[in-house]
Amino acid sequence: MRSETDSQVREGAKILVLPAANLSTVDDTGLVRAILDGDSRAPRVLWDRYARLVYRILRRSLGQQNEVEDLVQEVFLNLFRKLPTLRDPRTLPAFLVTMTTLTLRHELRRRWVRRCMLLGAKEDIDPDLRAVHPNPEARQAVARLYAILDRIGREERVAFVLRFIEGMELTEVATALGLSLATAKRRLVHARARVDHHIANDPGLAAYLSGIDEESP
Repeated sequence: MRSETDSQVREGAKILVLPAANLSTVDDTGLVRAILDGDSRAPRVLWDRYARLVYRILRRSLGQQNEVEDLVQEVFLNLFRKLPTLRDPRTLPAFLVTMTTLTLRHELRRRWVRRCMLLGAKEDIDPDLRAVHPNPEARQAVARLYAILDRIGREERVAFVLRFIEGMELTEVATALGLSLATAKRRLVHARARVDHHIANDPGLAAYLSGIDEESP
């Protein structure tokens, strides 16, 4: 007789009993099924396993910490709502990245509208950059880099960040964006060309990035 604290994960007609202490070690397939079976502990395990990934993508894409934590929670709320539509639980990481990019696109669209409404208002450097990059030169370089990303458009920006900042494989980027491999590649080529063009026209930023490359082992 199993205890009330045991977690059940259904596998077809079989039921796998997972002791409470072992739920965190279950693979993604078992974790998804535990959530769908109503195990109240499973969402927390999923959060602990993937929240850092979601936070990192959003943080690197937006270039600032403001509102990122709220967006991470939004991603997971959307994920839990859409989880019953996930056909293959083994693709959970890719599914989560897709949910993250959808939230990111929405946030970038919202910020674009806000900038249009406030066009002409002078904005100071994000205070979070001061904390993350105490070096004034690095802080200015990061601010200018994200200003460039603001100019290349939402779709290209997301693709650029996933590939060249987050370091995802081309196939992973295509999956996250819901694009064919060829379309994702074209978008990345275009995005990279635009970013390189803007960097080349910013001597200070180009020199700073060149200096980093020379210092790299």
